[in-house]
Amino acid sequence: MRKPSRLDYAFAVGKVRALEKRLVSKEVFREAADESDLQSAVKVIFEAGIFSEEMMEIKDSEALDGYLEKETNNIRVLMGELLLEKDILRIFEEDERLQNAALLAPGCGYAFIRDYLRHRIDLANIKIFCRIKYSGFPKEKLESLILKGGFLDEKIFLQSFDLSFSEIGEKVQASPYIELWTRATDTLEEQETFIALERGIEDFLMKHLQKAKYIVFGPEPVFAYGLAKKSELGLVRLVGIGKLTQIPPQILKERISETYV
Repeated sequence: MRKPSRLDYAFAVGKVRALEKRLVSKEVFREAADESDLQSAVKVIFEAGIFSEEMMEIKDSEALDGYLEKETNNIRVLMGELLLEKDILRIFEEDERLQNAALLAPGCGYAFIRDYLRHRIDLANIKIFCRIKYSGFPKEKLESLILKGGFLDEKIFLQSFDLSFSEIGEKVQASPYIELWTRATDTLEEQETFIALERGIEDFLMKHLQKAKYIVFGPEPVFAYGLAKKSELGLVRLVGIGKLTQIPPQILKERISETYV
């Protein structure tokens, strides 16, 4: 069976180009965070995107999670229809199980998707390293969790375990992660919070996915849209839970990451 050509993706790319116009922007999520209650916040998001009417019936965390589970399954079904190559579909499905997805990366014939996975590995290692070091766990804990296959040599983190965050920053100075690293570790040391790290990781990955907008044909725009929609649902949950637990709007807005549009 021949491998699908880029032109074989013409229909799929046309479909996601239409769908991505109705993805919800960061500004809308920030506006929703300012609303006084869950129903008002959900209404703001609902009117800006493509969601089923069931969304407007969400009243509690159980209903919220049930709705998001259905929407996530809808994305899986759509990707199953539009991604014409089984290996790319598997990478999409294994996105949350990074160790599994990483095993598929070497055989991926699309640099954009392969690079996305390598960035995911690097950023996962940064997150693992920061949490282990901050929590005071031993180096052996890091050795058991560190992932291979990223752009950064994982030995950088193992060999630098006893250095300060700023000293380690000098070792990643030439990488695309230096700005994220500096902001995240400064916030961690000064405010004892991982918010800047979590948001910085999401922002970095979304900016990479946004590059798919400039690819005319191929699986990349489809792959990127699927992940962007999953990220959108994550922000719906963030705002929804934030309203249910009465998190102050300003704190909630600090957690809202970049979106595809």
